[in-house]
Amino acid sequence: MRKALVLSGRPWWRGLLVTSGLLLGMALLGVGLPQSAAHTTTAMRAEAASGTVSVDGRGYGDPAGCVTIRKVPRRISVSNSLDRSVRIYLFPGCKGGVTHVVDAGRDGRGLGASILPR
Repeated sequence: MRKALVLSGRPWWRGLLVTSGLLLGMALLGVGLPQSAAHTTTAMRAEAASGTVSVDGRGYGDPAGCVTIRKVPRRISVSNSLDRSVRIYLFPGCKGGVTHVVDAGRDGRGLGASILPR
């Protein structure tokens, strides 16, 4: 008679099912967002900042709210020429919390998918 491989009191396949379900759920969070085009979220419109902000070499002049850069977080490089600081958010749509703040006139790197001048 064969014994099933048991890890932490559970069969190995149960842990595999749970892990794959979590990964699938995380992948579905990004569905419906543009993959490469950045867009400004209208719900987070604010007064336009004067100057420009450059993310990974691409310039965004006078951003007037949340700018989604990517649909998944990764390390981004921000060059801030605005008159105010820029917050880097973990998820698209300026959700998931601030991971880094780049002050006015400074450069910085942070993990994120969207930015918001403040």
